[in-house]
Amino acid sequence: MIKRLQQKNLYLPLCIAVAVFGVGASMAHPVTPTMIIERGLDSSLFGTAFAAMCITSFLTSPFWGKLCNYVSPRRIMVISAFGYVAGQTIFGFCTSGAMAIGGRALSGVFVGGLYTALPNYIINTSQGEVRARALTVNQMLQSVSSAVGYFLGGMLGVISVETTIVGMIIFLSAGGVLFGLMTIDDTPYKHKPEKPFELRDANPFSAFVESRRYMNRMLFFFLAAVVFAGMGQVCLEQVFNYYIKDQLGMSSAYNGTFKAIIAVTTIVLNVTLNMWLIRKTDIMKSYPIVLIAQLIPMIGMIFIKNKLAFSAAYIIFSTANAVRNPLQQNVAAAQTSPENSNSLIGFYHSLSSFGSVFGALFAGLIYEYDPFLPFKLAAALFACGIGFSFVFSAIHSGKRGSGAQ
Repeated sequence: MIKRLQQKNLYLPLCIAVAVFGVGASMAHPVTPTMIIERGLDSSLFGTAFAAMCITSFLTSPFWGKLCNYVSPRRIMVISAFGYVAGQTIFGFCTSGAMAIGGRALSGVFVGGLYTALPNYIINTSQGEVRARALTVNQMLQSVSSAVGYFLGGMLGVISVETTIVGMIIFLSAGGVLFGLMTIDDTPYKHKPEKPFELRDANPFSAFVESRRYMNRMLFFFLAAVVFAGMGQVCLEQVFNYYIKDQLGMSSAYNGTFKAIIAVTTIVLNVTLNMWLIRKTDIMKSYPIVLIAQLIPMIGMIFIKNKLAFSAAYIIFSTANAVRNPLQQNVAAAQTSPENSNSLIGFYHSLSSFGSVFGALFAGLIYEYDPFLPFKLAAALFACGIGFSFVFSAIHSGKRGSGAQ
């Protein structure tokens, strides 16, 4: 199967679809602070609207993960892409807080479907090193296309917020079409469950119960690290975007420029450092080290007063995050089996969204009390994630040690 996949170059078309959609998915982010200020919306909306998207993503990801067992992830990607277009369109043209939150909530339903089906598609159609490389390239493309989307959105935002929103709709719609045209039906490669699909098995809380089938101590601490690191990352990302507009007076073009720099460094690191970490190191041990590298600039942002140095610390943080994400997804994929891969990946994505909910909420709700407080909280949450990652890594080392004896 691997040789056949390589001969057909199945992942090059997929990469194009992921890149185009990824650009559109991030175009609204750099103009969101401007949109909130220009339309006279509450400042906490930058966090609460994003949290609404994360909540619905958390609630629906197990459903999509379950559905991947019965329906081709390819079909789910197409449906989810256009559902996301609808939600983002409502958000982009919102005139009230309720409309913004409603649009983001709808987006969350379908972004959960897309980013649950995408890794499942890769897992279904590949094995071994091909799978690891495909997952890494997929994450790299998401990071790079996100940065390109930030850049385009920020530059178009100088013209108007509405110009950015129209560009976003075009890219997202094109991405949805490409998911349908440039992927194959992966049904022949799927593990087909004997039990018929039941909706009650796909709610996020039954997914917690079902996780007992494959949960172990090592996976538990890894997922805890994912949740807390995700909370810290989202908290910092959300507050930074609003802070540089509200407190530092920077236009959306600055945010776009920062992301363009991050895109270049992400490409370099993903084709060098990330590939080396995956091929030459034990990723279970490398993961906590990468988290520490990301925490250092987070702490620096708390104490730095110079605007340029503050921005540079953010760029370093985001670049390190682009290294963490592919490594993290490979750690998750390494703990799957044909029987549980769809459910586990759905559960993993659901927990990632769960962490993002609180990260975004904290950033939005405490910003009014002290604009720097979310930065401090983000670092503290991320530090907790590092603690869990070291426990996870120690359990892994203990298993290897006992297995060697």
